[in-house]
Amino acid sequence: MRHLGIGEAADGSRPGPRKGAGGESLPRLAVLGRVTGATLTGLGVLALGCGALVLLAEVTGLVQGAFLNATALVATGLVSAALAAVAGGLARAATRASEEIPDDALLVTRHGLRGEVAMVEAMEGPFADASAAAFIGLALFERVLVADRPAFLSAVQAAHHGRAQRCELRLRCDGQAETAPAFMTVEARCTALRSGLVRIVWRAPWQAAAAERLKADDAARARAEAEEANAAKSHFLAAMSHELRTPLNAILGFSELLATETGAPLDDARKADYARIIHESGQHLLGLVNDILDLSRVEAGAYELEREGVDVAALVAGCAEMVAIDAGRAGVAVKTVFAPRLPAIDADRRAFKQIVLNLLSNAVKFTPEGGRVQVSVRSEGEAVAIRVRDTGPGMRPEDVARLGEPFFQAGDCTQRARGSGLGIAVVKGLVKLHGGDFRVESAPGRGTSVTVTLPLAAEPAVRGEGVVAPFPTRLDDTRAKRLA
Repeated sequence: MRHLGIGEAADGSRPGPRKGAGGESLPRLAVLGRVTGATLTGLGVLALGCGALVLLAEVTGLVQGAFLNATALVATGLVSAALAAVAGGLARAATRASEEIPDDALLVTRHGLRGEVAMVEAMEGPFADASAAAFIGLALFERVLVADRPAFLSAVQAAHHGRAQRCELRLRCDGQAETAPAFMTVEARCTALRSGLVRIVWRAPWQAAAAERLKADDAARARAEAEEANAAKSHFLAAMSHELRTPLNAILGFSELLATETGAPLDDARKADYARIIHESGQHLLGLVNDILDLSRVEAGAYELEREGVDVAALVAGCAEMVAIDAGRAGVAVKTVFAPRLPAIDADRRAFKQIVLNLLSNAVKFTPEGGRVQVSVRSEGEAVAIRVRDTGPGMRPEDVARLGEPFFQAGDCTQRARGSGLGIAVVKGLVKLHGGDFRVESAPGRGTSVTVTLPLAAEPAVRGEGVVAPFPTRLDDTRAKRLA
């Protein structure tokens, strides 16, 4: 954008510094700022001197102290008034200077009531190489197509009386005679200035339309995001209420039965069964609350990782053994496969354990009786890949795309497999915090495979042997047979 000085506006002889909207040269505003700064400094010193006079009058108690005090107070009032006046002038100058020239403007001019150009602020596009003198006076008015001149004058006069105007005009952009013109359609936006002139910003209509369209698109996008956030909030609250209500109802209901024993007395077996249900409901509720807290910490960026070198094989084996207890009750076998000489990974031990446990628990939950869950670990370049694969019903492509959304449940999940859907959401968040990758492969009837890759530690520690072993290995014989 070419910005013009007052000299060029008069004769086109030289370019000048960029203007503020009020006509002040920006370097002049800078000089004004420096001069005003020096003035303020001097006035501040004077104010300090007046304050010293007041202090002297109070301390010495001289006869002329009252006079000095009154004089100082008057001077202080004058200083305050001067400071207020200077500050007001600076504020007005800053306001005028802040009215910047639009980036998409082809031409910015200031006009009198008859449409004559008094000043050219900027020229761009087809006018970039023109002289400002070519527009001064009625020269720009004469570039307007004759048929459009009445509309132009009406817009200028209406703007002069305080009514901002916008109109489309055909403007000659080459300087040829009107008999062989090169006209372009432009949009003229007219606004009144305090000086009595009318400021016109000339833009190509497609540029103005594009700018308006961008604003409309931004507003529509913001509105859609707000509506989506509101819908997500409503869904979260509804799902949250359901997930919390279910275990709470079980806890309250069965604890009430144990406390009151209305009707027939409860035998020991029935009491033990009720106590088990209460315990399981409490565990489910605790897990749900922990998942919500972890997810909120991850999304808020408040989950701080304490990285260290983690023995992958040992930690995954321990997680598999823990999950295998519940898997054995459901008739699901859990196996581990470790590649030889696995390095350590640079990870938060607690978060890594949570990742593996959530993946294994989720796989067991979706695997029917007689099925199998296998967790394998191998090196992949500068990372370690942990893959959990199950023989469950699998998922449709649209469900795979949504996996990890809080409270999302695949359409084909069984009642036993239904859950809050928070576990995988937490896993994805923790993996992202580690700078890792989360991948899912699934198809209906073919099970699901989830692979997590995490970066290696700086100094790899060799662990593990290339073995395939069923889990758990430390359960009693009955459970071991069910998992084999």
